[in-house]
Amino acid sequence: MNALKNGMEVSAKVVELARDFMMVDYCGKVYRIDFDRYPYFRSCFVSELYNIKASAVGLHWPEADIDLEIEYLENPPEKPDKVSLDWWKAQRRRILSRLGAVGGSSRSARKTFASRLNGMKGGRPKKKPDTMLA
Repeated sequence: MNALKNGMEVSAKVVELARDFMMVDYCGKVYRIDFDRYPYFRSCFVSELYNIKASAVGLHWPEADIDLEIEYLENPPEKPDKVSLDWWKAQRRRILSRLGAVGGSSRSARKTFASRLNGMKGGRPKKKPDTMLA
């Protein structure tokens, strides 16, 4: 994806994707992003990693909701601050849950037709009471 930085075009693309790292070309300079330092990349789909956008500040993976500043890649701190992988996965689950809810609440002619057919068959099956209580 391309953007403008001081009137110059900035672009980014994934050059190489390996099991433990990826190489990203940002404006002609290649950066190595290690998955040990950024563990949330391990939980992404390959298509999400290749969908990268450039900005004047850094890199953005919109589908994975990940941002990295170029300044941070060029001058990494001695002790990296790691985002908790559990926190990131929980955020991702919430986002995917909301997307599922939106898809499930959609109405279409096909969905209405299927619902009417189920109604003709008697609707949803009744819940069976638990006989194994006690």
